[in-house]
Amino acid sequence: MRGRPTLTPLWPGLAFIVAPSLALAVLSIVQLLASAPELQRGRERVVHTFEVITTAQALERAMQDAERGQRGFLITGDAAYLDPYRSGAAAVPALLAKLRQLTADNSEQQRRMPVLENQIDVKLTVLQRMLAASEKEGFDAARQIMQTNVGLDAMRGVDAVIDAVIAAENALLIERQARAGEDERTAALVAGVSGALALSAVVLGVIVVVRGFRTIRDAEAATRGSEEQLRRLIDGVADHALFMLDPTGRVSSWNAGAERLKGYRADEILGQHFSVFFTDEDRAANVPDQVLQAAARGDGQEAEAWRVRKDGSRFPASVAIDAVHDQAGALVGFAKLTHDISERLAAQQALEETRARLAQAQKMEALGQLTGGIAHDFNNMLHVMIGSIETLHRHAALQEPGYRQQLDIALEGGRRAATLTRQLLAFARQQPLQPRALDPNKLVSGMTDLLRRTLGETVAIETVLAGGMWWTSADANQLESAILNLALNARDAMPHGGKLTIETANSFLDEAYARGHAEVAAGQYAMIAVSDSGTGMSHETIEKAFDPFFTTKEAGAGTGLGLSQVFGFVKQSGGHVKIYSELGDGTTVKLYLPRHAAGPEAPGRPSAAAPVPIGSQSEAVLVVEDDEPARTYCTALLSELGYRVVAAPDGPTALSLLDADPAIDLLFTDVGLPGGMNGRQLADKARLRRPGLKVLFTTAYARNAIVHQGRLDPGVELLGKPFTYAELGAKIRRVLAGEA
Repeated sequence: MRGRPTLTPLWPGLAFIVAPSLALAVLSIVQLLASAPELQRGRERVVHTFEVITTAQALERAMQDAERGQRGFLITGDAAYLDPYRSGAAAVPALLAKLRQLTADNSEQQRRMPVLENQIDVKLTVLQRMLAASEKEGFDAARQIMQTNVGLDAMRGVDAVIDAVIAAENALLIERQARAGEDERTAALVAGVSGALALSAVVLGVIVVVRGFRTIRDAEAATRGSEEQLRRLIDGVADHALFMLDPTGRVSSWNAGAERLKGYRADEILGQHFSVFFTDEDRAANVPDQVLQAAARGDGQEAEAWRVRKDGSRFPASVAIDAVHDQAGALVGFAKLTHDISERLAAQQALEETRARLAQAQKMEALGQLTGGIAHDFNNMLHVMIGSIETLHRHAALQEPGYRQQLDIALEGGRRAATLTRQLLAFARQQPLQPRALDPNKLVSGMTDLLRRTLGETVAIETVLAGGMWWTSADANQLESAILNLALNARDAMPHGGKLTIETANSFLDEAYARGHAEVAAGQYAMIAVSDSGTGMSHETIEKAFDPFFTTKEAGAGTGLGLSQVFGFVKQSGGHVKIYSELGDGTTVKLYLPRHAAGPEAPGRPSAAAPVPIGSQSEAVLVVEDDEPARTYCTALLSELGYRVVAAPDGPTALSLLDADPAIDLLFTDVGLPGGMNGRQLADKARLRRPGLKVLFTTAYARNAIVHQGRLDPGVELLGKPFTYAELGAKIRRVLAGEA
């Protein structure tokens, strides 16, 4: 009887087939278990690195916000700029603490933290000190702190440390990318071995082999997903060029920020040597190779230098480079970080220009205060001198005709001194203006004949008047004087004759222009430009042109107050003046006066010379003047004019005299009085006692009591010192008659 066929001979074959299949299965499981945690750790490291980068960038933006807000407040005085300062300064501690926590596992980054904290403390302390100084002592105190450059150096230190932190983290990203690539190659090798074993395992090992391949493919997909996430993170850093170089310096990776900054697409730049980003001068000096050699030695470089885009344009950049090594310590390439710092440098330049403009404005203000004080004292002396000479002139002319010539000379000298004083007051913006709405075209047209007679036949005059010209509100006499001063300066700049052009135009000065020019408010302006074809001015001369007593003319040929008077008048009128000139190409001076919405008023014309109005003893004038010579002179003039005169040296005495004499018709008072009661306060108290009392003010220069924003208060009558016998007589008569 034959038995069943035994399977025993089959077992060795089955074992030979099953054993490789089992080995393959075990190998696949081990690979899966080993790679999954590593992939998870890789993802966590990528997320952690990106969080460090974004936190560092947020900290840098918070510091920049605090600096810009504080600077904007100091420049403009607008408290709205303090919002970004406060929010930025408030965000810094939390961001700094978060950055310190995130880098706790990185000893290199932790070494940077004390430096960063120190620079931030210094910068925030300087910002706070400048705000406190500005609040307590004014901008000058804040500017002195600014000029120490401690804050600027600290901010540079903050930027440098943060850039270093970001560069180090980006280097970690690139290193991890390289490590992920090695993992992929290892997985591929395992897959190949597994495939070879699968081919040797016949039918019974197919299922196990297929399952193994599926496991490996899943691992590869996870690896590719991690790499894709890493690529998206790197490309998301759009404001920095972040790329990798191979050990020879050729570009091996390229992010979106690099394409935006340098202009090359990845397919255009990959494989090219990174020296294409350097200037011709740097390449000639072998700088690219020196940079690679230093980085390979471990001397990672962080610097600011010029770099070149694809189109050949240059830009200032903050650059950093670090060597990247594999786990065995072999050099695998370099991590390169580039950031465009054009905006930062432009902001620094704008800040320096603002400092220069503020210094110029402060100089002009100081000169204005000085000249105003001189003019005030000088006017008081001239008031008495001119008045006394004029009195002698009137009486001596009847008795001693031979004295007339000498008195005429003395009187003319006094009047010239008074004109000089008015010019000083104009520059100091302390002259009381009496503006009215006027049409610039009509004013310029009305001056044409005067200018032709004044400038002579060698100067051709042309007017270019804009259609639909806006009206402005200004003191017509002062504006005519300003245009005449500019025309005379133009004539002097054309010693052999030339062409003078006066042009009008509507102009809008926008916010950008206003930010670049101190004391200019954005808005609509009526512009009057005076241009000549003369010798022109250098940049240095333009900077000093508005300074009082500055002149390029020969000694004795001018006072140097013409342009300073123009400057003071325009600024006092709320306008702006600008000089455009080049040596040999003539000069243009543009006057910008604020647009006035109402219609123009017909300019009043002085009447023909008339006899001086005489008063009577039935009309009484109360004179209040603290300067005794001026009081004596004024009393004598009024008595000569026929009025009954009562005099007082101060406000309280004047009120007592007013109470004692109900027949007083007019209060004639100086604005500046001693004893705590100025002329305006005296007039207010007097009118409470006598509601119908007429009041006429006098002053040696504009006082805030009756003049605000350079203009007389409504209803105020003023006779400026020095005044003449005829001016006093006419003004008193008009005030008493209610015609002024």
